[in-house]
Amino acid sequence: RQRFRKEAQIRKLRELELTAIRSQMNPHFLFNSLNSVQNLVQQNKGREAHLYLADFAGLIRKVLQNSEKEEVSLAEELEMTEQYLNLEKLRFDFDFSVSVDKEIDPYNTLVPSMLLQPFAENAVIHGLQIKPENRQLKIEVLKKGKGVVISIEDNGIGREAAKKIAKTKNGKGSKLIQERLKILQEKQGEKYGFEIIDLTGNNTGTRVEIFIPEEK
Repeated sequence: RQRFRKEAQIRKLRELELTAIRSQMNPHFLFNSLNSVQNLVQQNKGREAHLYLADFAGLIRKVLQNSEKEEVSLAEELEMTEQYLNLEKLRFDFDFSVSVDKEIDPYNTLVPSMLLQPFAENAVIHGLQIKPENRQLKIEVLKKGKGVVISIEDNGIGREAAKKIAKTKNGKGSKLIQERLKILQEKQGEKYGFEIIDLTGNNTGTRVEIFIPEEK
C-alpha cells in the first residue's frame, strides 16, 4: 500500500510540474503578442493593429482553453499554430506551409497542448526575421513507427548567426516544451523524441523534429 501511495504522489508531482510549466508559457506568449501590437501602433499602422487585435483575441481564447488541457488533437494544435503564424505575417513578410501525412488522422491523434507555437515563434523571431528575403517556414507531420514526427523547418539565418545577434540560443518557450516532453516521458513511460538540426549548404536554417508516440 505504501508503494502505491508513493507512486501516486510521484504521478501527482509530475502533473503539478506540467501545470506549472504550462502556466509559465501563457504569460510569455501573451507578452510577445502584445509587444507585436505595440510595435504596429508605434509604426502608425492603425489598420494592421486593429486586425491584429481582432485575430489576437480569437487566438488567445484558444490558447487559454488549450493550456488547461494536457493534450489536444493534432488538428487543434495545428490550427492554433497557423493562427499564430498568420498574425506574425502581419509584422514580417514570410511564407509558411503545413502538411499532414495521409496516413495520419489529425482529429484522432493527440499531442501535448501548446507544443508547436513556441518553436514556430523561435523560427520566426530568431531565424526568419533577420533574413532579408525569401523567408519560408514549413511544418510537416509524418508517420514514423508507432507514432508521428512533427518537423518545423525554417530557411532563416541559422542558430549560430542568431546567437551572435541576439546572444541567445533558444527561446524560453521552446526550453519549457523540452522540459514538458521529458516529464511526459517519465510520467507515461513512453519515449518522446526531440532534436534540433542545423541545416547547412544551400538549405541554411534550422529544423526541429519532435516524435510523439501513439496513445496506448
